[in-house]
Amino acid sequence: MKHIIGTFKTMALGGAFAMLPFCIMANEEGIDKKKKNQPEAVENAPEVEVVSFTGRLQNNKVDLQCKVKSNCCYSITVERSRNGKRFSGIGNFSDNKQLAEYTFLDDSPLKNTNYYRLRVTDNKGNVSYSRLMVVQLYNTEALSMVSVTPNTALQDIHINVQLKNRAFVVMKITDEKGREVIQKRLAGKEGLNTYELEGTHTMIPGNYSLEVRVNNTDQLLLPLIKE
Repeated sequence: MKHIIGTFKTMALGGAFAMLPFCIMANEEGIDKKKKNQPEAVENAPEVEVVSFTGRLQNNKVDLQCKVKSNCCYSITVERSRNGKRFSGIGNFSDNKQLAEYTFLDDSPLKNTNYYRLRVTDNKGNVSYSRLMVVQLYNTEALSMVSVTPNTALQDIHINVQLKNRAFVVMKITDEKGREVIQKRLAGKEGLNTYELEGTHTMIPGNYSLEVRVNNTDQLLLPLIKE
């Protein structure tokens, strides 16, 4: 089963966190119009950092996990979209811990493709957004879910593959001319498999495609842009 995901823009928190090296585009109207769909930048960056943001499937629900660093009070709204353009809030929480981990369970995820992001508001009222994450749900013999998000710390591509059985997983990135840039082939175990495509942060700016294939039957294709 092949899933071709329309492109979506991944954003880092404002201020010291510049635009991510990898932008996973979700604008079906074209790359030139992508800025129209981005959240507006803030003049003063919030003093909150989303260290990580990942997802996995659990009993037909999407378990979202994030780690946050901060030196102030803050509130976070979990937002979801079916196309990476229009988001709506599905939950929220607030805290003032310097380092905290949170789990939010989306008990009614959308069929097939879900885009998630975190809307962060600090105690000064500054608003920013986490990097986008795509969670693709499957109902096949071997595969339950594939999620893709950039790794905040390493700036590489982070992939979760959730398998129902042992399977062979191929992940590769090709450039706009179809030339293979990075490939990883691994035997996946039953359950959640977490992979990092090391070295993707060193790739030169340009248009790329990410392909995740399981047992040569289930496939995810995701356009990427590195700026």
